[in-house]
Formats: sequence, C-alpha cells, structure tokens
Amino acid sequence: MKMNITGLMLVTITTLLFTGCAQKVRVKALDPAEVGEMASKKKVAIVDFKNDTVGLSGKIEAEIAKQKLDKKRYFTVLSRKDLASVMAEQKLQSSELLDATTASKVGVLIGAQAMVNGEISSANAESGTYKEDKKECLSYYKDGGGCAKWRFYKVTCQTTQAAVAANINIVDVENGSIIYADTISKDYSGDSCKAGKTSLGLLVLDTGPKKILSKQQALNKLTADIANEFVYKLSPHYIYFNVALLDSIEIETSDANHLALENSLKYIKGGRMDKADKILNKLMEDTDGKSYVVAYVYGVVKEAQGQFDEAKDLYSIADDLTTEPVSEVNLAVTRIEKLISKRDEARAQINKK
Repeated sequence: MKMNITGLMLVTITTLLFTGCAQKVRVKALDPAEVGEMASKKKVAIVDFKNDTVGLSGKIEAEIAKQKLDKKRYFTVLSRKDLASVMAEQKLQSSELLDATTASKVGVLIGAQAMVNGEISSANAESGTYKEDKKECLSYYKDGGGCAKWRFYKVTCQTTQAAVAANINIVDVENGSIIYADTISKDYSGDSCKAGKTSLGLLVLDTGPKKILSKQQALNKLTADIANEFVYKLSPHYIYFNVALLDSIEIETSDANHLALENSLKYIKGGRMDKADKILNKLMEDTDGKSYVVAYVYGVVKEAQGQFDEAKDLYSIADDLTTEPVSEVNLAVTRIEKLISKRDEARAQINKK
C-alpha cells in the first residue's frame, strides 16, 4: 500500500515533536498595565478622532468599555452625548480637542479623569487583479515516467492592499499633560493566488488558494487591530504560559514515593491541582525535604494555583538542593521573582483610586 509523501512527512514530524516532551502545566499570571498612569484615571472620555474615516475612535471606545478584570469593569467610559453637549455649549469642534489644554478643560466639565484623542494620519486600500499561468496533468505514462499530457490555462487572481496609521494621545484632565502618546500602524496584503499556509511544528503545508479580504474588510480589521493594541496597554491583564515539570525523583527513596510523584503528575495532567497539592505536601515530608524534584513540582503546583509566594519558597528549596544547574529550576527561580513583582504592581494599579 502506497502512502502519500506529505502524509508520511506529517506523521514523522508529529512523532518527533511529541516524543519525549516533558509534561507541562499552564500558569495564569497578572500583568500590570503598560501605561501605569491610567491606574488613577479610570473615568475616560473618547473624542472623535481627526480624519477618522475608519471609525477608530468608536472602536477604541468599545474596547475600553469592555475591559474587565475578574469579571469587573475596569474603566468607566463617559457618555458621548454628554461630551457633545459640553462641546456645543463651549462652541468647540472635535478637532480642537487635539489640544491638550482644551481637552483638559472639557474633561473637567464632564467629570473625566482622562481624555483619549488623536487622528488618522493615513488610511488607504486598493484592490486589483492579474492573470497567472496554471497547469494540470491530464494523463500519466503507464510506466510511471511522469506526465504524458498537460493542460495549460490562466486564472484571475484577486489582490487587496491596505494600510492604516494613527496618532493616539491620552490627556490627563487634572493638569492638561499628555500621559501617553503612541503612533500605531498596521498593514494588510492579500493575494488569492498565493497559497495559504499552515504550520504544524517544523512542517509548513500549502492549503490552496487563500480567501482574501475586501478593501473595507481590510480597513476594518486593521482599525480593530490598532484599537486592540492600544487599549491592551491601559489596564492590567492576565497572561498565560506553560511550565515544564520534572518526572523522576533524583534521590534514593521508596517505591511508594516514586508512585506518589507519578500519581501527582497524573492529577496535574487532569487539572486536579488540589489532589496534587495534598500528595506533594506529604511527599515533601516522606522525602525529608531532600528532593529538589519534589520541591520543584510542588512549586509548579503552587504557581499554577496562583500562590506565588509559596511557590517562591519551594523553588528556593529546590535551588538549594541542586548540586549542578537544572534549567527548569533556574528558570523557575528567576520567573517567580518577576511574577511576584508584576502581580504586586498590577494589584496596586487595580486598587488605586
């Protein structure tokens, strides 16, 4: 039975990728906002951007409004109706709010702590077509010597090119200063005749002609991407990453202890951190706290449960027990310090009024 070459490569590479891989645990950690000043500026108003033909200000407003942390809204977005009313009273145009002092004045009147303003510096998209030569084999030589008859033909290829760039500012209403300024640009290039590609480990496969976006779809996507990138920087958020486990106790110990570690790993794999915690707590006692592997795995469980301070203590024990560098332990010791620091910074941002 013949096997497709691509299929054989896929099986081979998949086997290589998944053979001998260490068991891993997914960890959730709190990361502080990049724009830390927004911790005390949670009442926000968004001004209509200058030259905003792509609706960026509206997308930013929507993204800020839906920012949540532990199911609680992080920002209060002030009404555009109130903003428009104040601007009408003050006989101001949206373009005038690009000035930080003017934006600050209006912000005070509507009760905002921060004003987001900006302009679209460029937004363009174009579509086109071109012809490409194609061929397909209609029949093969019986002796397997290759293609005996070809069909040559042309296809019409669709293309779309788009780019959006924006300058975005955050104004501190209290003193009229610029808290943050950013220039973000995104671009898109689509060609229906360029084969789509998908990655599977080391293998990259062609998936045939690619569906491309229309001009309007491309502009909408780029604008949404800009809004997402900008708003992501404004509030604390959770990040996720994988941590590798160790699976063999390095010291001489009883079969029961080896089995206990094995069972703890099974519970971890099944997402039962509570059961793994109990087993590893007892295993620390049964090994007299002399196994860096047990201490490390227990630390990973604590880290996965969000108990970073306990994890730090266990990683410290594991580090003290190693007689030569162990990459997993070294990474854990440096990682947990950063996670605790970032967690504390994020908590301070959340609790700041």
